This record gives sequence, structure tokens and C-alpha cells, in this order.
Amino acid sequence: MNSKERYEMQKLLYIWLSKIGKRSLDSIKTSCDYLVESHCVTSSNPIWDTFWPLVFSGVADHTGKGYFALTEPLILKYDNHYYYINNIPSKGTVKEVSLGIYLTDTLTNDCDIKEISVTPKTILKKFPSVDKVVDSFTKSIQDERELKYYDWKNRIGVAELEKDGLKRFFSNPEIAYMRELPDRTINPDAFAIAYCYGRAISGEGNGTYYSSQKRLITSDFAIPYTLYRVLQLETMASKRLPERDGKHYVYNGVSAPVVKELNRILCNSIRYE
Repeated sequence: MNSKERYEMQKLLYIWLSKIGKRSLDSIKTSCDYLVESHCVTSSNPIWDTFWPLVFSGVADHTGKGYFALTEPLILKYDNHYYYINNIPSKGTVKEVSLGIYLTDTLTNDCDIKEISVTPKTILKKFPSVDKVVDSFTKSIQDERELKYYDWKNRIGVAELEKDGLKRFFSNPEIAYMRELPDRTINPDAFAIAYCYGRAISGEGNGTYYSSQKRLITSDFAIPYTLYRVLQLETMASKRLPERDGKHYVYNGVSAPVVKELNRILCNSIRYE
């Protein structure tokens, strides 16, 4: 699936969600599979190519109990520009920077849409660290030897077990510590949060910050979408969005105070260069 095809598939799904309202993740997955097949597009994972980017960008969100819907229209206010989420400005020069996200230098709000002044650092201050989130998951006495680890070399962090359905765990055998991860229908970010904690304690790390360039780089795999969104808010201040570079996300214009809070959340696993 190339970038043009991906945009077209996402747009069709976006229109469907705008008309039909909230849908279960299973229903959305079925629709993504159908879109890819019916348009003869190649994708190894249609839902990740088509739907999850909408969640990461903030135009769709989890509404609870495994259901997702487009987010309510919103205006993000910066010093000299504005982003309209899921609504198109009626006046001024408008640029669609991502599906459902529009950039303009003119504030018009004829429909009484909610307006928010963006402060990423303040938002991050409310986030608990990933170790505390994992520790809040249900304790488990599952036999660790039966688990299949994602980090099979270090045998630590997120692991799974295919037994009466797929279950995922966070395991640290050295201290006999194990938690069962909640299903994605309950906490869509649970897997990514646990994976980040695993990278923190294994020494792999969760990213690199180039302070002189104000550039942060993270893996594109298992980054919590809630954190991604806050980092996107930060890059939006300089009229940019996160960029994908191979298997990484690149966030430009990220301030040191924001990275400091992010590093706290990720258990001090951000490297500084």
C-alpha cells in the first residue's frame, strides 16, 4: 500500500465512521479488510494501515468497551495559527495537513466548537509513569516458562500465551513479577505501555533526543498513541506533524521541558545527544 492508496482507504473509512457513528473494533477491522480487498490494495495488516493512524492523529478515539468513533470537532489554538480537528474552517486560507486536520492562520468559530489552548507539558504532567500503569494491571501466577517473549533474547517485558485464546503478560522473571495485560477493548494502549516499560528495564531505551535540534526520535512500534498525540501537539506549534522515517517517528520542535516529562513517564529511558 503506497501513501496515496493509504490516504484513500483512510478517507473512505473516515467517511463511513462519520455517517455510522461509533463501531466496535471487530466491526472496524472487518471494514478495513473489506476496503483493502475490494479496492485491490496490498496490505499485510489493513487495520493498522487504515484505522489506527486515525486514532494516533486524534481524529478517532476509543469511546469505551471496545468501541471507537470520530472525535468531537475541536479547535487547537496556538500563538499565530490554529488546527481544526474534524471540521473545516469557513474562512481564510486552509490547508489539510492530515485527514480530518486543517491548518489555518485565521480563527473562525461560527458553530461554537470547543477551543483549546495547547500546553503539552501540562498534559504530560498528568500522565503516570509506565511502571506504575503496568503495576496496576492484574497480578498473574502464569507459568513463566510457557510464555513467548517479544524480546526473546532478554526474556523480559511483554510476552504472550496462546491458550484458550490469546493472552498477553508483562513479565520480569528475575524478581518473579508478572501482570496480565488488559484486552485492547478495555485499554487500547496497554500493550504499548507495557512494551515501553520492557524497553526501559532491558536497556533498549525508548528514544533519542537531540537537544540542539529539538528533535526527538522514537520507534514506530509500540508507542502509546496517547503519548504520540501529545508529541504531535508539540510539533504542531511549529506547523509540523510527526514524520515517519523507516521504522522510527521523528518529532521536530520538541522542547527540553516536554522531553523531561516524557522521560519521567518512560522511566528515564530517553537518551540525550
